[in-house]
Amino acid sequence: MAKSNGKRNGSTSMIELLPKINSTSTEYDGKYGKRIKIKCHNEHQKNFIRIIDENEITLCNGMAGAGKSYLSLLKALDYIQKYDNPYKRLFIMTPAVELEEKLGSLPGSLLEKLHPFLFSSYYLIDKIIGKEAREKMVANQTIQPMALSFLTGVNIDDGILIFEEAQNSSVKQMKRLLTRIGYGAKFIISGDLQQVDRFRNIEDSGLHYAMEKLGGIKGVGIYDFPPNSSVRNPIINRIIEKYD
Repeated sequence: MAKSNGKRNGSTSMIELLPKINSTSTEYDGKYGKRIKIKCHNEHQKNFIRIIDENEITLCNGMAGAGKSYLSLLKALDYIQKYDNPYKRLFIMTPAVELEEKLGSLPGSLLEKLHPFLFSSYYLIDKIIGKEAREKMVANQTIQPMALSFLTGVNIDDGILIFEEAQNSSVKQMKRLLTRIGYGAKFIISGDLQQVDRFRNIEDSGLHYAMEKLGGIKGVGIYDFPPNSSVRNPIINRIIEKYD
């Protein structure tokens, strides 16, 4: 199993870092939308990409702003965009968990009901390849939203599954999800264990339980972004320090 605690092995400049990650994923015009270009802002992000490349299942914990959601989708789209890629579809999933503000019963189809919970994923995809390309991929089912409650009897073959906000999945839900992986598939599962909204005890989080129990399994990579690894506005780190 590939496992990393996010610590640096030595100082690495941005100029040294970016070409290394781009050496395995270069710029090109893909099948959908504008060209993909993977850039890592620090060594922690580079290690996360490496874990994804090397494993069938990646489990990741990281603070807000670490880049885990963006990099997960960027890498997934990088795979999908290549003409010779083995992955045919991109499945996107997040727990349908509301915070203090309740939306009530949502009308429409399953896709329409899931849209509010997948808005952040769609927002990031639009930033990467553009809204028109994303809508085309949804229309032809290259991108397929999924719900945790409809996983029974489903096997994911020849596709990539992105599961975000996984800290809000239960242990039972996470087990059901992990056992849905089929041949030629890759799962990228991420969350922030400092922002568990559904459970009082972190031990009840499916992401926490999986990261604790699945160490040592071949094909499962575990990555923990270190504290203060946000690459967003620096004020985020200062805010989180006061809440901790």
